[in-house]
Amino acid sequence: MSSSRLGLRLAACLLNISEARRKYVVENIAKAALLEKTGQEYPEVSMLNVFSFSDQDYIRSVITIAASINELGKISVSFNSLLVASLEAFKSITLQVREGILSCLGAVNLFPIYLLSGVQGNECGAVARSKRRFREVCPS
Repeated sequence: MSSSRLGLRLAACLLNISEARRKYVVENIAKAALLEKTGQEYPEVSMLNVFSFSDQDYIRSVITIAASINELGKISVSFNSLLVASLEAFKSITLQVREGILSCLGAVNLFPIYLLSGVQGNECGAVARSKRRFREVCPS
């Protein structure tokens, strides 16, 4: 039986952040993706992987978050794991002391959305486009 028959409409976000050397910062950002602002766990969110790579030129971590496409699509700060993790990254990563020659777009570099199960590519694209509204709720 396919997962879409079971109602699982899953997608993954690969949250790319500009930090790898301070492990505790990466871990705090990853934890933020799993917890609501109230400290309660998001029921529909799982952490699949945290990968950090750091050398002289490349300092980056990728946090893989899996959730229902509806959860990833929410924009509310209180109810979106991706947004809460991004806010934690903005708060924790100081770009003024960043080293390395790889271009850096900011504390959060990108967050592509990939389909996993029961989701169409155009739905992932719509979620990614909706995240442009981060500016409305994120600090400048």
